[in-house]
Amino acid sequence: MSHPTHRTRLAVLLLGLLSLICTPKALAQGVIVPDQLTPAMPLQDIRVGMTGYGMTVFHGTEIEPFNVVVVSVMPNSSPTRSVIWIRCDDPRMVESGPVQGMSGSPIYLWDEDEPHELGQGGKLIGAFAFGYSEAQQCLVGVQPIGYMRDSATRAAAQQDNASDTKGARSGSTRQVIQLLDRLEQMPQAGDDSSLSKIRLRAIRDVLLRATGRPDATTWNTSTTGTVSGPHAGAMASRLMLPISLGSPRTAEVFAPLLEPMGFMGISNDASAVGGEPPHGIDPAATSLEPGSVLTIPLAFGDMDLSASGTVTDVLPGGEVLAFGHPMFGLGKAQVPMATGYVHFVMPRRSISFKSSGSLTPLGTLVRDESAGVVGVKEVRYTTAPIDVTVNMPGQPASTYHYQVVNEPMLSAMLTATVIYNSIETVHAVPVENTIRLRSQMKFAGGRVFELDTLIAGGSAVNPIFEMLTPLSVMAINPYESLDVESISVTIDVEEGNRMGSIIGARLERSQVAPGETVGVLLDIQHYAGKLEQRRIQVKIPDDLEEGDYPLTVSGASAFAGMKINSQPHKMVTRNIDDLVDFIQETMSFRSDVIYTAIQLPPDGLAVGRTEMVNLPSSRAAILSSPTTTETIPFAGLIDQAFDADTVILGQVSFTLNVRKP
Repeated sequence: MSHPTHRTRLAVLLLGLLSLICTPKALAQGVIVPDQLTPAMPLQDIRVGMTGYGMTVFHGTEIEPFNVVVVSVMPNSSPTRSVIWIRCDDPRMVESGPVQGMSGSPIYLWDEDEPHELGQGGKLIGAFAFGYSEAQQCLVGVQPIGYMRDSATRAAAQQDNASDTKGARSGSTRQVIQLLDRLEQMPQAGDDSSLSKIRLRAIRDVLLRATGRPDATTWNTSTTGTVSGPHAGAMASRLMLPISLGSPRTAEVFAPLLEPMGFMGISNDASAVGGEPPHGIDPAATSLEPGSVLTIPLAFGDMDLSASGTVTDVLPGGEVLAFGHPMFGLGKAQVPMATGYVHFVMPRRSISFKSSGSLTPLGTLVRDESAGVVGVKEVRYTTAPIDVTVNMPGQPASTYHYQVVNEPMLSAMLTATVIYNSIETVHAVPVENTIRLRSQMKFAGGRVFELDTLIAGGSAVNPIFEMLTPLSVMAINPYESLDVESISVTIDVEEGNRMGSIIGARLERSQVAPGETVGVLLDIQHYAGKLEQRRIQVKIPDDLEEGDYPLTVSGASAFAGMKINSQPHKMVTRNIDDLVDFIQETMSFRSDVIYTAIQLPPDGLAVGRTEMVNLPSSRAAILSSPTTTETIPFAGLIDQAFDADTVILGQVSFTLNVRKP
């Protein structure tokens, strides 16, 4: 059953976005553009003890002042860069300390000879940007406004338009390898022998080879400079951007994965893009101006995910400066910017945060530098539709619709988050469960991944992990970042654990002739004690040479490891098509299948990815010359698959004696 109210919300939002694209003049209605540059105080004029105020939103959309005093100006805190440190004595700030979500709040200082009226006068010095966690005073680092305005100059110089997306791609292969490392270490991903772990490791190894680091096992460098862990309180770090993730279970899974990207995951339904904001909030009366909430609506529709910060300055040309620190700090960017509101400020002993929501999309953040972000009034980002159908026991079928922003660093994680929330919208999956995941993922260039797998005894996280790997790698890889065009997902959940292990087997006869079949009797122990006997017939190829051959009967996990290891030449990729082929093959193994594999001698040769078998010895000797590294030996497998309707674990092995009659 589809939800018509959800469809209506999404349709209203898309029509709103379309009107923004078609009528750029309307965009100026949501940005208060000054006639001239806001007066700024030069760094050399700032002295310890000077007083002033900051502007931010503590609740709703009202911009309120808070008093500040300068405690230090640190020159050359980084090459040619300085930072201003202030103390915030406002009672609210004393209680909360630095607040995630206040990033970008403009700070003004008064000249000695002007009236010191809170919220009035003064000159702009920069943006509320850095802080200490677990501090006993509210000390805040301010990003000088001059550096932020320099970023706007570079934004004006870059020749972006709606079709120029490739140059704006953020992220690196190192970062997606780090993500795969974190996924592998998470307990929700399953044990080391699970099919999802085998797939993940194989794809990670291929990426490492493509980056020239085939022997590396991990890549642990921080992606954003965000400090976390037991020593974070002793280090001044950029304030993160709060992002609402939905339920506490969702935040528990995805917050650790988003934190290295500079986002603080919180567990409340805080956004209103496409829906109704809280009573008393008028989206039409809310604008982007210094001190107002600036949000990044990253996914919207039947659920909304948005990160939030604060506007620092608006230039006469309409450019919006915000945050005072980077998102990813990679130069170009293409993500939405929108007005927003604040539910409340949550003071915490570690570090506080704003719970915020999005209102009206008003353009695009196009520049992302260490000094902050720059937004313009044109729509330059793209989104992809994500449709999720969930069939849960005791509930009518439900279909959910989303739009997810094509941002390489985030699109995979955002997609996973909305799918996870869709599964557990009403309640969690049963403790004893079996989940069928069917998905079609379409990427730019006509690349399509089909995924069909059965998961037994897991949780809602397991199907998400199956999809995260290909989504992440397609977004960020050494060859070409591919936008998602659309994703459709069907999740069928049933009560009961359909898992079985091969605990024994008998080969009907060990000597066979080419072209014959041989029966294998399997003992399969099902979950909760049921024992099944299953007979399968293994076909011997007509042209198989005489000899002894290992025969393995197994589930998908063991077979996938064997298949991948037997074909080292396929792990060498030279372009995006090679990478797509490898991922498609790796994702094609099905957990509800019994696989048989006859292992051939390691006498096959591959030149690049082209396989050559049954070569004359003289030809093989030439190709295997020590003067070339293009030829890779491999051992072929003759495999068959038998549907089982059960997640099959375990393996057994025999020796086949092949003789001609």
